[in-house]
Amino acid sequence: MPTKRTWRHHTRVEFLSAYQYHELLTGNIDYPMMRYDGYGDGQGKDLHAFITPVMRADWATHREELLAFWISGRPSYKLPNRKPWLLYYGAPGTRPWAWWYLQDNPPRAEGEAEAEYLTRHEFWLPGERQQVAIAGMQIEAPPR
Repeated sequence: MPTKRTWRHHTRVEFLSAYQYHELLTGNIDYPMMRYDGYGDGQGKDLHAFITPVMRADWATHREELLAFWISGRPSYKLPNRKPWLLYYGAPGTRPWAWWYLQDNPPRAEGEAEAEYLTRHEFWLPGERQQVAIAGMQIEAPPR
């Protein structure tokens, strides 16, 4: 017996897996017992060995979202696709692993704090300095 069907066209939404979030933000690979869907191969622990065009494209696509999450300081269990064993959080005035290794940023001077580096190169995001000031960290104004 015929049925009346309505075909729906779905738009594809790209979401990073919990392991991909974790690896792009922290630079650490943590393999579970099963169902790993990060950038690693299941054995190697050095994420630098797994930098590929796919990883770079994921960072480029999700950069703004990942940076906003990182500088918010919120814990990883606030993410929609979380894994309870992958606990991490960022902080204003710092940058995630991918920002340092997947972007073409000027090198950081030896011993230079991240906040000093961000000030020297004017890499602060809107409102980020105020978050750092509220947290009680001291930030020097850029030299003029």
